[in-house]
Amino acid sequence: MSIATVSGVDIAVAAAVLIGLVLGGRGLRQYWRLSSVVRRAEETTATIERAAIEPVRGGRSRSYIPAVEYTYQTPTQKREGETVYPGQSRFVKRFGTEAAARNAIDSYEPGTQTRVYYDPNQPSHSFLEPEVQTGPQFSQLVVGLAALGVAVLLAVGL
Repeated sequence: MSIATVSGVDIAVAAAVLIGLVLGGRGLRQYWRLSSVVRRAEETTATIERAAIEPVRGGRSRSYIPAVEYTYQTPTQKREGETVYPGQSRFVKRFGTEAAARNAIDSYEPGTQTRVYYDPNQPSHSFLEPEVQTGPQFSQLVVGLAALGVAVLLAVGL
């Protein structure tokens, strides 16, 4: 009777497959979820309360986010929102330059009205631009596929 041994390569292959499946699946799931939110979103009118650019520091890099605060009315109540793009956070899309972030909010002047979209299943989830930002989801998918590629290379012994 022989006992199978598990090598370091076997563990690395298993880890790479697990990482690949988790990251790739997470990226796809987030994209599909946000796409369905955009498809079912209802439109109403919002009043812009504040529009500014906020710097975000991350290590040595700096990025900028559009910070827009607005109020809107659903059929049942008045709400406040702060997300420009679909997602649970205003950090969904970051810009590399202040000018690019400013360009994204040029049309949102305080006191003016604009269209806002909200999820009828979760009316507190609102956004001004009905476009899914694919950067974060695409990055997770690419890293997941790369991890699966590493697993294949390790498994065939390259």
